Amino acid sequence: MVSISPARKYQKAITPELLRCMATATSDNVYNNDEDHAADLIIGAYFFAMRSCEFSSVREVGRTVMIRLGGIRFFSQDFHPIPHDHPDLLELAMYVLVLFEDQKNRLKHDSRTQKKTGDPRLCPVLRFGRAVQRVRRFVVGFDEHTPLCSFHKRRRSNKFITQDFCLKFIRKICRTYGGIDRFGFHESEIGNRSIRSGAAMALFLNDHSTDKIMMLGRWKSKAFLDYIRPQVVQWTRLFSRDMISFNNFFELCSTIDTKGRRRETEIQQNRGHFDMPQTMLF
Repeated sequence: MVSISPARKYQKAITPELLRCMATATSDNVYNNDEDHAADLIIGAYFFAMRSCEFSSVREVGRTVMIRLGGIRFFSQDFHPIPHDHPDLLELAMYVLVLFEDQKNRLKHDSRTQKKTGDPRLCPVLRFGRAVQRVRRFVVGFDEHTPLCSFHKRRRSNKFITQDFCLKFIRKICRTYGGIDRFGFHESEIGNRSIRSGAAMALFLNDHSTDKIMMLGRWKSKAFLDYIRPQVVQWTRLFSRDMISFNNFFELCSTIDTKGRRRETEIQQNRGHFDMPQTMLF
């Protein structure tokens, strides 16, 4: 007799819609506000498929080192470095590079680069740019080793945006802006891991290869598919038309070959962050 173990519950992947609501609930200006800082960190982290221990403080410190101020670098359109104290940082910066000093996967001094999206709310360059400016403006005694999640608590010493704070904030946004009726999941079904799985889901549904998703999220295996598979399977409408778009398999093979050639041309024309020049790596 086959033993059936209970299904493991994974946190649902967060959606861009929820992140937009998070942006709406906070200010676009650089104020000394903990929710504003958390929003910048969470939305910025989404574009790098970050673990929560990389952009927020955790109770039990492990191998992973929190992202530090000196580990964030900005570059112009022609790849010239832009210093953190530049008055026009947010306008001039076109790329942001994040250095992951030490990670759960044991890789050290690994970096990833993302480009400005053109979206005023959902953009890694703008979000991390504001986070850097907020730390520099309000955190007392900051230096390049200061964690990016640092913020200044009024009439108190410097504090960190914590993992618990981010969890409560994400669920608060979900609850406040419509919950399951708007996003398709209950607030109890999402959490800090939803940021990382949301990034994987977004890329997977846009037909990016698992290898590229692994590169962005710094996964060493395809285990990340376990986090998004249940939701992908539920959304069968994404596959229904493809399943009847041909009459015979030889027709399908011919179509795949044509699409493959066209896709290769698109990749060459629209270069992503995976083939950034070596001068932009630490």
